[in-house]
Amino acid sequence: MFRTYARVDTPHAKRTLGQMCKHFSHKIPVEHRDYEGHAAFPAGDCRMHADDAGLDLTCEAASEDDLRRIEGIVATHLERFLWRTPVSVVWERGA
Repeated sequence: MFRTYARVDTPHAKRTLGQMCKHFSHKIPVEHRDYEGHAAFPAGDCRMHADDAGLDLTCEAASEDDLRRIEGIVATHLERFLWRTPVSVVWERGA
């Protein structure tokens, strides 16, 4: 199993988490509770946790290629949802 982690600092973490979960739920299974979210992509999973200062993202997949695919999907959507306050998603492997 391959795993990656990113922390995105934003005061809008809880709202962004809700937007991400709602958006992804149109295509894939998603669980969302207050400050937690889980998106089950065909290639792997992404768990999201919001707090007052930011959003923690942990993604897992069976292969490096699948993990890169999930990272790209999540980062692209996050950057789009936070366009007013641009962010950069930096992934750390094996976290």
